[in-house]
Amino acid sequence: MAAKVRVSYEKPQELQAVTELLKPVVKTCRADKGRDGRFRRAYMDLEIPEEKAQKGADTPLI
Repeated sequence: MAAKVRVSYEKPQELQAVTELLKPVVKTCRADKGRDGRFRRAYMDLEIPEEKAQKGADTPLI
């Protein structure tokens, strides 16, 4: 299963923390470098193995 995620962050440390949490399933991560303003964005492509895919709303994803 594949998913695309957009992450908004203020400091690079925040993006690093999110990346560390999602490390097992992150396929690619691309950060916008030229944005002005308070928040920056990063785009991630995730590849979630079928055996770890969420089967119901009450089960954890990872």
